[in-house]
Amino acid sequence: MAQFGEILAELRQDRGLTQRELAKLFFVTPGTISNYEKGRHLPDAERLIKIADYFSVTTDYLLGRSSANLPADVFSAPLLDEMTAGEMIQLVQALSPDRKKALHLLLRDLHFGTVVGQYNHKEAK
Repeated sequence: MAQFGEILAELRQDRGLTQRELAKLFFVTPGTISNYEKGRHLPDAERLIKIADYFSVTTDYLLGRSSANLPADVFSAPLLDEMTAGEMIQLVQALSPDRKKALHLLLRDLHFGTVVGQYNHKEAK
């Protein structure tokens, strides 16, 4: 499982941020971010929580204790059947390009599975 520094670097790069830009967001020096990413130092608990909140991940994921890169609020998020179409569109529009691609692949696979299931059902008759 990846370590904090590797995970932080990946999250930072996914957002298209430099170490300097990330440092400004958290009021630290670029050297501090570099030390985090190289595994030389860990942030204190308060800063760790702020970093996790910024990237919308859990602290467990950030520390490499969980491989699930789920948004921190995933378990309190409304279910799709409780959302309006407009809310769903906003949710999709807010996704990163990588998550949009993953959603596209998931939907494509779900559709393919439905088509194959219908075909198999017709063949069985």
